[in-house]
Amino acid sequence: MAAAALTGQAQAQCLMVYEGQVATAIPATEAYRIAYADDGKTLTVGSATFATAGIDSIVGRDNEVTANLVQVDYTDERATVTLPVDLRPLLQVTASGADVSIVASAALTDEVTYTLAGSAADGSFFMDGEYKATLTLNNLTLTNLRGAAIDIACGKRIDVKLPEGTHTTLTDAVGGTHSACFFINGHAEFSGGGKLTLTGRTKHAYASDEYTLLKASTGTIEVLSAVSDGFHIDQYFEMHGGQVTIDGVGGDCIDVSCTKDATDELNGQAFMSGGTLVMNVAADDVKGIKTENAFHLSGGTLQATVSGLGTKGISTGTDLTIDSTSGSAPQLRMTVSGTTYMPGDATLESKCRGIKVKGNFTFDGGDIYMEVTGSKAKGISVDGLFNYKSGTSNVFPE
Repeated sequence: MAAAALTGQAQAQCLMVYEGQVATAIPATEAYRIAYADDGKTLTVGSATFATAGIDSIVGRDNEVTANLVQVDYTDERATVTLPVDLRPLLQVTASGADVSIVASAALTDEVTYTLAGSAADGSFFMDGEYKATLTLNNLTLTNLRGAAIDIACGKRIDVKLPEGTHTTLTDAVGGTHSACFFINGHAEFSGGGKLTLTGRTKHAYASDEYTLLKASTGTIEVLSAVSDGFHIDQYFEMHGGQVTIDGVGGDCIDVSCTKDATDELNGQAFMSGGTLVMNVAADDVKGIKTENAFHLSGGTLQATVSGLGTKGISTGTDLTIDSTSGSAPQLRMTVSGTTYMPGDATLESKCRGIKVKGNFTFDGGDIYMEVTGSKAKGISVDGLFNYKSGTSNVFPE
């Protein structure tokens, strides 16, 4: 059967074995070595064994097989998953309609790249395993009406690539039990010059259980809206480049919290050395960027429109440092307009601030400009010590 499929297409470079919505790609050099067993009920190619009753078709294709690459293509109400034969014994793949689940075996010791493309009005992607992976979002438009659009659960380093010239849009369900439209349990590292648009209709737009890093090559990430936080990040957040715009959120634009393990590196901190961060903070008693620990701004441009009761553009749990150690002086621009949040409990009352520092504030380079209006609103408030070394600002701590 396999030989007939290949000889029927003299130029075929691989053999495709289709089982429902899952396609296994077998290089032509391996396709001739097929062993049948159990009276023809199974066939084995390399390390992969197929039940012949589950095979819909075997077709020769003029495609090369790329090692460790899994392609997920969404089309309307259906997703097709294509994987190389070497990965078949190592990945448990389930595809139902436009919902895809891939769970990697503990025996997997090579990094797999999952490339997602196409469009689905009600679908999802879930991945779990015990090894790092790459997730490429290639012009994907994915909405899930029952949960998260993308849920990565493996807890390892996840390299998220946004290819140049692409635009991926993710939207989750309304009123679900999930925590974010795009969730990564692990170390998330973003790169690539493309664009990612997120809408969080249950809670957060994006969330990670460990650090999130935006590399210098990162393109554009925008949050159109979120019921709670735009970005909700545990451990630390690091931004070296890209343009991030966060709007329409009911919680903080970026919330950086400590993990449960107090020994985790840089726990509860944020770092910005490049790129542009634009935040619209318009709900009561929320923050543009909130850190449970320190925030170090050493480059790039931070813009915030802060309006509402008790709102704040930047709020640090401990120290704030603004300097030029990245080699490019940071620019901070804010419009602050609001008054006091008074929920009826005096201990919870909160005043509108451009910057609120619960620890010490060191200013050693860059430029700060704020327009501040509103009863009892202030540009900068510091609970600890203010250490001025250099830089320009039209407002100073009061």
